[in-house]
Amino acid sequence: MSFFIFRILVCVGIYSCLFQFSSVFASDLDAQRDLYKQAKSALQAGRSTEFQQLKNKLTDYPLYPYLLYNEALKRMSSLSPDDAIKLRTELTGSVLQDEFFSRWLDTQARRRRWQIYVDHFEPTTNAERQCTYLRALFRLGYEDKALAGVPELWTVGVSQPKVCDPIFDVWINRGNLTTDIAWSRLRLAVQERSTILARYLLRFFPRAEQPTARLLYDVYRRPSNVRSVNRFPDNARGRYAFSFGLLRYARDEANKALALWQKHKDEFHFDEQLAIRTENELAFWAARDGVVLSEVNSKYTYETIERIADSAIAKREWKIAYQWLNSVDETERYRYKWRYWFAKSLQETGTEGAQEILEELAGERTYYGFLAASEIDVPLSINARTPNDLQQDGNKFLRDVRIARIFELYELGEEENAKEEWSWLLPRLEDEEAKYWIPYQIGQNGHPNHAILAAFRADAVDLVETRFPVLYVDEFKRHTERTGIDLTVLLALARQESAFNPKAISPVGARGLMQLMPATARRTARNIRVPQPSLVGLLYAPTNIQIGTYHFKELLDEFDEHKVLAYAAYNAGSHRVKQWIKGASGMDTIAWIETIPFYETRNYVKNVLAFQQVYAFLLDTPTPILGAHEKTIP
Repeated sequence: MSFFIFRILVCVGIYSCLFQFSSVFASDLDAQRDLYKQAKSALQAGRSTEFQQLKNKLTDYPLYPYLLYNEALKRMSSLSPDDAIKLRTELTGSVLQDEFFSRWLDTQARRRRWQIYVDHFEPTTNAERQCTYLRALFRLGYEDKALAGVPELWTVGVSQPKVCDPIFDVWINRGNLTTDIAWSRLRLAVQERSTILARYLLRFFPRAEQPTARLLYDVYRRPSNVRSVNRFPDNARGRYAFSFGLLRYARDEANKALALWQKHKDEFHFDEQLAIRTENELAFWAARDGVVLSEVNSKYTYETIERIADSAIAKREWKIAYQWLNSVDETERYRYKWRYWFAKSLQETGTEGAQEILEELAGERTYYGFLAASEIDVPLSINARTPNDLQQDGNKFLRDVRIARIFELYELGEEENAKEEWSWLLPRLEDEEAKYWIPYQIGQNGHPNHAILAAFRADAVDLVETRFPVLYVDEFKRHTERTGIDLTVLLALARQESAFNPKAISPVGARGLMQLMPATARRTARNIRVPQPSLVGLLYAPTNIQIGTYHFKELLDEFDEHKVLAYAAYNAGSHRVKQWIKGASGMDTIAWIETIPFYETRNYVKNVLAFQQVYAFLLDTPTPILGAHEKTIP
């Protein structure tokens, strides 16, 4: 058993001891837990007298608010405003406070208690509740106020909830919808790629204005239509449609879109803002396609300048890269990526100052910090906070009932409720030490996935051992010996893929620790001649680790043991990576990473490379960030 796993088990064992000394708790915490379970059972079974008796014995128990909340759910429709306000006050300090009040307000709306809803409504970003509020105002006779709130809700790029339709219909039927408002929403809809909404909005344009609205919709659906330049009138909407169409077209045909712009831009009276934005984004997409733009334009955004520099660096046009990077505004020069590549451009152009930048950057625990350390051959700076002081602070923090509540929920197996509590609490905590202690203790109590997420939520970046737990070592080692894959590689992959959540299921259906797609898992299982896993089976860590390891081995074999390409393929698929490396043979690998078209894959590769360095440090097995054969693209 590894030291890290042993330490977690030990801490689970001492968990109750931490609470025994907290003044928040009654002397017999086990007895309170038993009473709490009995109270929950009595409430669910409808034994109200028994529940009240048990509840009254638990007023100093950290989970007492959960009894109040669940009791309130049983009689939500009968709670008066005074009752609701009183209960909300009693729930102060818990995520339940706002959750309860929102549910109570929803109940008032369902019961059509419009005056109560209006009297107690609070500003929210929830569109359904905003529309309900406007409907309530209208029902109560505050028609002007209700209709005045509609434009902000209507003019968005996505379809709003059905509950908004009645108040929207009244607003439209009373003649409030102008073509300017309709055009604004159509612009937002095509930007958000809301095709059904965009098509629906065309009906709101009168016959004389239909052609331009239809033109914007058409170039959204088929960007190549922008090549018919004479279709675009030289008015505000026509110019916007032409610009939008060019930028859509540039995603697939950047060079052609840029040529169209350069040829036809003077035929239109573009205002300066739209012209600069169009040219900026066209330059971005052209650079993504490998075009090296040599004429520096300081009006471009940082993102575009960065992308142009990436393209120049990939082609070893170091003087051009330096000129673009040197044009970056001082307010943007704090970025790790800028600092690394600017230093490299100084090196490659024989300009002084690179060493100082790299030395400073090498002190950072980031991907670019690790690259800088490798560049100047100095040890990595992990800058980890040691857990010694945190191990001794438990009783102090547990005196805060909000913190005690989190760990009591974990103790009773209510992990998701615990997660809701710390997700709510951490941004509100002013005690920075407590922000570190909570994720640390969650990890010590055997919830490594939640600990990773909590450390992120708390911005507790120096909790390195908490954020990078060493888990499933025996399972991984069983397959590293057979595949020749370094343990640190597999740990880094699992950390990036699922943050060590063996039950993780992604929106697209990837499952388990290594986030395997079912079809991929079945194919790999066939190849290594093991039973094909079921969907549930992929949530079993040993099965997922075995198949995930061998799938990664297949990718390594496919890409000549080049880990960077295998990482990219693990995320985006082999077929895409093969497309991306066409014409890149001999290119510096670190420079190639910057040219990966998918933002997600680009960051994924950087993360896994950095995570491997962290695990190599934790396991005391220093590993170069790239092997000798990986420094260029094959």
